[in-house]
Amino acid sequence: MNLRTTLIKASKKLKKNNIKTFQIDSEILLANIINKDRKYIILNPNYQIKKFYLKKFNDLIDRRSKGEPVAYLIKKKEFWNETFYINEKVLIPRPDTEIIVEEVLKLTKHKSDLKILDVGLGSGCILLSILKEKNFFKGVGIDLSKKSVEIAKINAADLGLLNRVKILKSDIDN
Repeated sequence: MNLRTTLIKASKKLKKNNIKTFQIDSEILLANIINKDRKYIILNPNYQIKKFYLKKFNDLIDRRSKGEPVAYLIKKKEFWNETFYINEKVLIPRPDTEIIVEEVLKLTKHKSDLKILDVGLGSGCILLSILKEKNFFKGVGIDLSKKSVEIAKINAADLGLLNRVKILKSDIDN
């Protein structure tokens, strides 16, 4: 089956299940499955999909049609200027949360050496985004969830920040 036909069928299924973002969700999921970007999907409608990938894609469409968020299905989410690994153990970073990063950067515009504490670290997207922007800042992130701490450490490693951040399973009292 080709990309165009596959997308049409998937979009219809998602639309039928009241997924408002049926078209873009289908494109993102398909691009992720065949390891291409959305532009490739759109510009190569006659590309034939291998049955193995088609089955994986249809499984994701089934899950999305039941309301599972795309970010959890593809295990990543864009935030600020980076891509963060996520799963159902952490909240999906929201675009409006980027305002926090923006405001911290404004407030610290003339600072060159600060330590930042992020309580309730989750995926680490806020703290790690700030550290990526400010090369001489250091940070500590804490979370009660062991799973969140593991995910934040993965993201810190992926972003090359392990040398400037400590990530701990702890509560604020400790």
